[in-house]
Parts: sequence; structure tokens; C-alpha cells
Amino acid sequence: MANAPLRVGLIGLGTNGQGVVRLIADRSTDNVEIVGALVRDVSRNRSVDTPVVTTLDALLALQPDVVVEVAGHDALREHGPAVLRAGFNLIAISVGVLAHDEVYESLLTAAKAGGTRIKVASGAIGALDAIAAARLGGLDRVTHTVRKPPSTILGPDAPPLSEPKTIFSGYAREAALLYPESVNVTAAVSLAGLGLDRTNVEIIADPGITRNQHEITAEGTFGTLRFEVRGIPTEENPRTGRLVAMSILHTLLGERTPIYVG
Repeated sequence: MANAPLRVGLIGLGTNGQGVVRLIADRSTDNVEIVGALVRDVSRNRSVDTPVVTTLDALLALQPDVVVEVAGHDALREHGPAVLRAGFNLIAISVGVLAHDEVYESLLTAAKAGGTRIKVASGAIGALDAIAAARLGGLDRVTHTVRKPPSTILGPDAPPLSEPKTIFSGYAREAALLYPESVNVTAAVSLAGLGLDRTNVEIIADPGITRNQHEITAEGTFGTLRFEVRGIPTEENPRTGRLVAMSILHTLLGERTPIYVG
């Protein structure tokens, strides 16, 4: 039914999953319904009241219209192909795992077999639509510079820094493999544009900042593009920006919105 709420199943109910649930409640959104979430530990205290299950079969038995992965690389690797093969579309945020060719191929094969698709949410970044459009007419260069507080990317026990330190300079695939929990955004930018093996990445640990910063520059036949985000982290997890949950809900609302921008 066109007017029926979009039934959503979540893989994971951590910081981002709970963030989506709270946004739906705060906005009194009645065209998106979370029907359940796949979790490892049902006894864990959570700040939202959402039905939880412990197996993917149980989640899919709830007949969601779409499944959203918000649980990390291992979850997308483990459950993504089965979701797609079973005939359910998938929205994912942990796309850094696609730097592993075998994961990319398994998701692609499963989507073809199930007649489904996987959509990459923009997460903590923007400009993906412009980069993807520019690729069609000729995209020459994309550079993604990531700046993060040292404790966020080096860990709380790392020696203190007195000045910014570049800890990686190279291509996106290697960055995703070396810093899997820190560069999902980089993978999304790469998949939208030149790919993981042609997107330039620089990762900087900067003691002078308190927010994760992303700067994207692109050049091509369209001209030039520069996009910058200084994200406010969630209270629960400094590695996760508030914009991630917002982007997921925006993507979900687009499935039921008569006029959609984005």
C-alpha cells in the first residue's frame, strides 16, 4: 500500500540504530516504522523501546520493506548477502568493508540473485550525488582529507601530539583496510566517484580539533567541487557523528515521500 508506513528492519541497535529510532519518535514520523532489530545481546540496556531478535531469519520473518545495516563491517559481511538473496533491499553504512573484493562480489552476486539492491547511505558526508553525477561526464581527480582528534583515530593510550600528524596518505582501498572503523565515509566517496583505487586519501590526527572533519575536492569536465563537514559526534560514541542517523532517516523517508530531494 502506497500510504502504509515503510516497515524497516535494523541490523544492529547501537549508537546509530538508537539514533534513528529516537529521530523517528522526535519527529513523530508516521510513515516509517521500525519493526525489529537484530542484536547479539537482548539483555543489554538500550535507550529505545524497539523489538529485538537474535537471528536474521527472525528479522526477515517480520517482513520489513527494507533492511538497514547499522552494526559495522562484520555485520554487513555476515548478513548482507543473505538479506539481498532473500529478496529484501538493503541500506548500508559500513561500506568500508567493500574494500575487500570478496565482500563486494558476494553482495553483488546476492543482489542479482535476489533481484534486489544495496544502497549506500551518505552517512557523515554529503556531495555524493554531485560526485556520482560528475563521474558520468568525466571525473579526473577526487581527494578526501580526514582530520580527527588523535584519541579518536589513534586510541586513548596513544602518546599526545603537539601538532597535526599525517598518519596515512595514499588511496582509499588501503585506507579502508588499515583504518576500517574510521573511513566508511572515504569508501562512500570512492564508490560514488573514481573507485577505491583512484581516490586520494589523507588522514590526519589533529590535536587542535574536537570534531571529525572531512574535506572533499573533485575536479573534472564539470569544473571543481569542494565540500567540507565538521561533524558533531554523538554523546554515546565520539567516533560516530550525529549526521549518520539523520542521513539514514532521510534515505528511509525518501522511500515514501511524493517529492524527494537528495
